[in-house]
Amino acid sequence: MSKGYASSFIDEVNASDKSKLGVRLGIICIKQGIPVTDVCEFFGVSRTAVYAWFLGKSSVSEKHSDKMEKLVQKLR
Repeated sequence: MSKGYASSFIDEVNASDKSKLGVRLGIICIKQGIPVTDVCEFFGVSRTAVYAWFLGKSSVSEKHSDKMEKLVQKLR
């Protein structure tokens, strides 16, 4: 069972550049209580990669961008 997101992490995500696709996904996941591990499994990436996307510290690769854009649209 997921313990949720730490309030300090939520604050960091909310302060990140919302024009970035990964940040937008992070905001949605936090609001909807979607665990990072589920996002990892969906994209086949590490937790580190997902946290970096959510914080806008790394860009989403071309390999994942279309899939992520569709997911963001669906979850909004």
